[in-house]
Amino acid sequence: MQAVILAGGEGWRLRPLTKNRPKALIPVGNKPLIDYCIEALLKAGIRDIIVVAGYRREQVIRHLNTLDHEVRVVFQEKQLGSAHALASAAPLIHETTLVLSGDNYVDAASIEEMGTEGNAIMVSASLSPSHYGVVRVQDNIITDFFEKPDEKGPCLVSSGLYLFTPEVIRSIREADLSDLLIRMIADGIPIRAVRGGEWYDAIHAWDLLGQNRHLLQMNGSQTSGTISRFATINGRVSIGSGSTIGPGCCITGPVRIGEGTTIGPNVVIGPDVSIGNRVSIEPFTVLENSLIMDDVRIGSHSRVVDSVIGERCTILDHLSTITTSGLFPLGENNTKMLHQGTFGAIIGEGVSLESSVVLKGCILGNNCRVQSGRRLEGVIPDSSQVI
Repeated sequence: MQAVILAGGEGWRLRPLTKNRPKALIPVGNKPLIDYCIEALLKAGIRDIIVVAGYRREQVIRHLNTLDHEVRVVFQEKQLGSAHALASAAPLIHETTLVLSGDNYVDAASIEEMGTEGNAIMVSASLSPSHYGVVRVQDNIITDFFEKPDEKGPCLVSSGLYLFTPEVIRSIREADLSDLLIRMIADGIPIRAVRGGEWYDAIHAWDLLGQNRHLLQMNGSQTSGTISRFATINGRVSIGSGSTIGPGCCITGPVRIGEGTTIGPNVVIGPDVSIGNRVSIEPFTVLENSLIMDDVRIGSHSRVVDSVIGERCTILDHLSTITTSGLFPLGENNTKMLHQGTFGAIIGEGVSLESSVVLKGCILGNNCRVQSGRRLEGVIPDSSQVI
């Protein structure tokens, strides 16, 4: 069997984190999301893997070239939709093909459950059906499909894992897979409904926290670097080479710490925290349920909870994030829509925060500068200076 990973989209609902990288390369649990897809496929015995790259495709190619398993790459020249992306791979497809999104997590058992014949969709129950395609099923056959309907859960939704015959892929004339599925149903082409296992999707930036929690549960305990004998480590904690854990630190897993990172002394971390490479966490700081990317500095006496911090951020002392729930305006092409979220802070790349900043349910754009003592809420655009 072949597999196609769709990794060409812009992921605008994850802004500001996808402004400078494709969604499939966002690191969760210190590993790009697309790596989990490839690992699941290999574990399920699928070796012929095609990746469709589009938005910032040079980054996708560069990353794939670092992997042990070789994959083929095709380009979606314009981001015209998921079916259009799949059609870009059609010349390389010669057998029934598994299709999955490069930014979702699905386990190998679910991939094996899809089988090897015919057309199929992995479906799952969801309490938020308005984010997905809702399906109607009779005798394990899809009878109807509604894209992002205004319905309340629970409903059966498409998980974004598909099985298509070469004939269906060669017949694509639609932009989006939802339209392809609607046409297939109308034409009487049977589509099996497969009840899936583990599946996690990040639609918005704050959803990465849930993905991070789940994927950290898969980590074992692997420690290297230098760990003070006066530090306390409990549960599943992975510490990369060249990292230093200072005295008085308390780390409660699941936690994953990258390479060349300096923690402490007297820092409290966890549970459910991933910290990237070359990060500095200064004394008397607390981190919980957060995702910290590479090359970040967090100053002393800070409290970071329920937050995502992008690469190359410099944060001085006494940062405090406050978790809140609300509606946040996100959109593209100057169109804003309100999306429900619960988090402390989403901080883009290259942000600089001076001392004693408070972020309460704040989405802080890339390359923002915030002076001392400011309290921010809501969405702050890229390159803003808050004085």
